[in-house]
Amino acid sequence: MAKGVKVDDSVFRRQARKLARKLKVDEFDFVKEQTQLLAREVAKMTPPYNKFPSTFKGLSMGSKADIERGETAIFFDVVGILKPRSEGSCAWAQRAFGGGPISEGGEVISPGVFWNKSDLYAWHKQHEQPNGRAKELPKNGRPWVPEGLWHEYVLERQRDAGMAKAAFAKAAKALGYKGAITPKIKRHMLTVKGTGNMDKKGKGPSGEIYGAADGLWHVNRHLPALQKNRLIKAVKRLKKVAKEAAKGSGFKVR
Repeated sequence: MAKGVKVDDSVFRRQARKLARKLKVDEFDFVKEQTQLLAREVAKMTPPYNKFPSTFKGLSMGSKADIERGETAIFFDVVGILKPRSEGSCAWAQRAFGGGPISEGGEVISPGVFWNKSDLYAWHKQHEQPNGRAKELPKNGRPWVPEGLWHEYVLERQRDAGMAKAAFAKAAKALGYKGAITPKIKRHMLTVKGTGNMDKKGKGPSGEIYGAADGLWHVNRHLPALQKNRLIKAVKRLKKVAKEAAKGSGFKVR
């Protein structure tokens, strides 16, 4: 089951919101903007990425090259846990060993043969590590798979690349983001779980973003740095908005 990551606006609730009141900037609009930016930064720090992104610079949620790097990683993951063989070889092994361990010269060279995708998915999931990557198996621990089925499976799994990024891209969209999103990320936005919400209750407006998809394990370790960086930028943004309010910054000023 995909694990979820929830981030609220606690990073803004004290210093930034207090400063927003002091500078007479509309708190709701400001918190919404900053929560949206945080969603984009979380998407940026979510694998895959072609080059490790900076925690402090840039808001790109992902590029074509990032997703292609993910597709390559998936290919090598499958190579490390499943062995493609000809249809004839697989049929021979099935007849000779009844689907059990395949031996050659008295030594086991494979645990057996898989003939359907459900078995491939289950095997892949069984050997998936907490970071979402498959643990490479010794060569004699990789089941044989007919080449055609093996390639179909690889292509299906490669189409999953970018789903984790899409969860927080969807959250950013829910909070008003209208910019471009890489097609290989955008294709997942109808099916992934990702939300961005604003709430006016309590002591003032608050924002929350949530995403659930395989691969979000990486995000948690970056959250403290992302939130601290967003707070610093939020304060800078507030001061700039206050100075430019009279010139029409786009924010309502009390």
